Amino acid sequence: MARFDRHYSLGFCRRAMLANGYRESTIEVSLSMLDSFLAFLEKLSIVDIRQVSREDIVAYLGHATENYKPKTVDTHLSMLRRFFTLLYKDSKILDYPMENIRLKPQPSPPKAFFSVQEVIAFLESIDIHQSLGLRDRALFELIYSSALRSSEASGLLVGDLNLESRRVLIRASKNNEDRLLPITATAASFLKLYLPISAPKERVVFLSSKLTRLHGGGINSRFHYWLKRSGLERKGLSVHSLRHS
Repeated sequence: MARFDRHYSLGFCRRAMLANGYRESTIEVSLSMLDSFLAFLEKLSIVDIRQVSREDIVAYLGHATENYKPKTVDTHLSMLRRFFTLLYKDSKILDYPMENIRLKPQPSPPKAFFSVQEVIAFLESIDIHQSLGLRDRALFELIYSSALRSSEASGLLVGDLNLESRRVLIRASKNNEDRLLPITATAASFLKLYLPISAPKERVVFLSSKLTRLHGGGINSRFHYWLKRSGLERKGLSVHSLRHS
């Protein structure tokens, strides 16, 4: 292939990805990102695919970093690796220009935390008379009192709770060891109210409205629902903030 042609490159990428079994949705996203890359190359007056250098790719990623979120830039990098791998395997290029190209680690956004007064205000904003409100109050009281992760709260079984001695057993935690954690009297009192009406025959403590396990996404959704109602909503607050406050 003598010339680097935008139309040719997009067509080649589509055909190669189809031949390699990629889904149509993945192909469309890749082609959209590839088109952005090809437009960038045109501005550099690059008209031959063999002219594309490592420096050109790094320059494009720098451009993408200025215009997109880090996760989107990661996706662009993955697309470029895929594209140039397909070209290299098909002998359209003699050298693989993506070697050792890495993105610089992005600084983590500052974490947000509740004050003690804000935690109290958040928990008290949960209307236990509303549908699912009692479950949510018991859930977030427990997360706060025992510093549970969302995954740990989601995985709790009724047998893991001892409300008389106010203890909760966390099985196979982060360090692959069981942990026995204390529960505050307040959290225990809301759990005692919630458990008899949740689904007595179910082993899972926290259930969704469909009586299936409440997973992390559901916990996060309910957290932000009540956070908004409490008037405490601000950037960076999450369930993680609650367990560390």
